[in-house]
Amino acid sequence: MINISELIKQRYPHFNLTDDEISILEQHITTCYFKRNDLFLKEGTPCEKIGVIFKGTAYSYKMDDNGEEVIKHFFYPNNQDILFNYESYLQNESSNLNIKFQEESFVGFFDIQEIINLYTEYPRFLHLEMLLVKQQFQYALQRSKTLQLGTAEEKIKLLQKHKPKAFELFPYSHIASYLGIHRNTFRRVFSKQQ
Repeated sequence: MINISELIKQRYPHFNLTDDEISILEQHITTCYFKRNDLFLKEGTPCEKIGVIFKGTAYSYKMDDNGEEVIKHFFYPNNQDILFNYESYLQNESSNLNIKFQEESFVGFFDIQEIINLYTEYPRFLHLEMLLVKQQFQYALQRSKTLQLGTAEEKIKLLQKHKPKAFELFPYSHIASYLGIHRNTFRRVFSKQQ
């Protein structure tokens, strides 16, 4: 069995949570396994939970007019592990994307409203929320910067710099979609870089 408090201490030492705060979070975390293709968040529903992927991989996507998945973000342990749609949460609107598991995954998640209710007694939880939102905002800025680059080669190089693990964990078709380039172009350019 996974010790959640130890995982929180190991992965998020920069949050500087006390043992008491971690204990309270443990009381509110739900852990479970999700199967391949299960959804953590479904388009059209509000973002009411925030998750941490401890094992496995997931990605967020929107459906285009042709019924194809357009990849928006990758999730995996130790770096890109927060399952959350900050846009839906901040605007208090239904999600415009899905978060889907690529393989069986072990996840811990919180009901956001339960944590908000603890802010009076544990005001540092608000700070924790702001750190998580800041992280999501930084990811969005990175993605925006990547997509604004001119060539497929520039986009691939920047993604390799910021998210090298994505190339090990996700199909190249997903990476091409994330970068906004055709998968054949991706394969041609990527093979030249090898």
